[in-house]
Amino acid sequence: MASDKESKNLDESKLKLNKTSKNIGISLIAIGVALLIFVFYEAYASFLNPGFIATINNATSSNSIPIAFTAEALVILLIKVAFLGIALAAGSTILSKGVELIK
Repeated sequence: MASDKESKNLDESKLKLNKTSKNIGISLIAIGVALLIFVFYEAYASFLNPGFIATINNATSSNSIPIAFTAEALVILLIKVAFLGIALAAGSTILSKGVELIK
């Protein structure tokens, strides 16, 4: 009789753990998808409004663009790309962990 009670308690705790992991998995999937949507939105917004390229085109002559200005524009671009890359990697990792928890 005691083993039946222990078995029942064990089954109930496994069921609670399974429900908890599914809930955490669903929330991780939601966070991952939201982060991925944010990354794609930011990339699209940067594509539509590249501010530093417009200022390069407004220079007095195409041959007289200072190297420092070009280097600054490239640094800004690299920072944006690095941010988007890190956010994309984080979002996909969070999403994959959420899928693993649901399984």
